[in-house]
Amino acid sequence: MNVSMDGLRKRLITDYNSLTRKLNSNIKDSPWDPTITITPNDIEREMEGIRNAIVTLAFMYQEGEGGFKELDEDTHFEEFNSEE
Repeated sequence: MNVSMDGLRKRLITDYNSLTRKLNSNIKDSPWDPTITITPNDIEREMEGIRNAIVTLAFMYQEGEGGFKELDEDTHFEEFNSEE
């Protein structure tokens, strides 16, 4: 069975680019100690989108020669800002 991963790849790129732009625009420029100041709510959507795509990829598998095995059931994925 062939599966198109175009939607997943595009979503990953979109979320990554959005997150990167937000982080870059919030760098407070001090030569000795640059910091990023941003509220968790500002990046929560992108973090969740990236997490969902990684979970999807992690649990995909392909049988047969040249395929890859599925991950163990105890694979853990952290949630961003889960303690509100």
